[in-house]
Amino acid sequence: MASDKIDALKTQILALSNEVVGDEENRTKFLGVVMMAVAVVETPLETIWRLMMSPHAPAALMTCIKMGLVNAIVDAKSPQTAEELAKTTGADRLLIVRLLRPLLCIGIFEETDIQTYASTPISQLLTTPPLSGGYQFMFSAATASLAKMPCYLASTGFKHVDAAPGPFQYAYKDNPAASEGFFPWVISDPAMLTNFNNFMSGQRMDRKDWYNLFPVDDILFNGASQESKSPLLVDIGGGEGHDAEAFREKFPKQPGEVFLLDLPATIDNIKQLNPEVMRVKYNFFEPQPIKGARAYYFRSIFHDWPNSECIKILKNTASAMTPGYSKLLIFEWILSARGVPMYPSLLDVHMMALLSGMERTEEQWTTLLDAAGLKVDKFWTLRADTEGLIEASLK
Repeated sequence: MASDKIDALKTQILALSNEVVGDEENRTKFLGVVMMAVAVVETPLETIWRLMMSPHAPAALMTCIKMGLVNAIVDAKSPQTAEELAKTTGADRLLIVRLLRPLLCIGIFEETDIQTYASTPISQLLTTPPLSGGYQFMFSAATASLAKMPCYLASTGFKHVDAAPGPFQYAYKDNPAASEGFFPWVISDPAMLTNFNNFMSGQRMDRKDWYNLFPVDDILFNGASQESKSPLLVDIGGGEGHDAEAFREKFPKQPGEVFLLDLPATIDNIKQLNPEVMRVKYNFFEPQPIKGARAYYFRSIFHDWPNSECIKILKNTASAMTPGYSKLLIFEWILSARGVPMYPSLLDVHMMALLSGMERTEEQWTTLLDAAGLKVDKFWTLRADTEGLIEASLK
């Protein structure tokens, strides 16, 4: 009978989920199979209704974060009643009950008894700054742009977004800072800037660095200067230095200096950084000050910008490169020509809505780099659901 087979399948799924812990390749493959099964079993009507109701749970969760409810449940270490949580947070008991209902359904909290709640691994992880701050940034900054994007595109006759002003400026047209662009708007709000930097940290939590995925000796070290003061790696737009610091600590004996370049407000916001990483205040729309480095490194930068702006950044970098020696390393998504996975597909829409930017295919990357006087030497890729490395040099 179908019921018995379903019960057996449930047992197998639970057993297999434990078996693939620590085996990322097979865990990802297993997750893909489970998601495919949902798509097959779910009726078209159920799919449409799920999409229609999809904004509601994120809104409930954002409210719970702002009222301190998530931390209250996690910090309690034991189940808490709605009445106890109301006293802790100052929120109405009934409001708490209503907001938690959809979050229980997706496993963020557990209902141990009537109106009694406990944390789960999801809510426990959500209290960490990279994810708590990152969620608040996404909800506060991106949601308005995404909600207004259909109206903005309709107003343009559904033209492709390839420059600012775009959906972000349309959504925040009453905010003077927003008219200057997304990044000036973020920098004008210290709390938002902190949440944005937390978001960037959260993005890296489950991702491997490029030098742990691809042959760093072949790409970077072989042929590099052995002088201790020569510029080895210049991390441009590297935020608070997560990548630069990790690289320096991974290869402490490799000759050459590692530089972190970013805007003054970002550099000034750094709380802690390995002193062996050189900090430089820099706007990548200006000429590159570090000349003749072995590698100029960008991670998740060009998807923030339309092609016209990317070419300006690339030309400023190319002007500092030494022919036959310097390399350009771009660690970003390299979209496949077809069958793009869900996360990079959504990220592409996110970039369009918030920054008038985009994710790019191999063909688009090649065309973009060519316009700045650069050529692709190799696309280093593993799978469609992971970022790739673009190795380029002067033409």
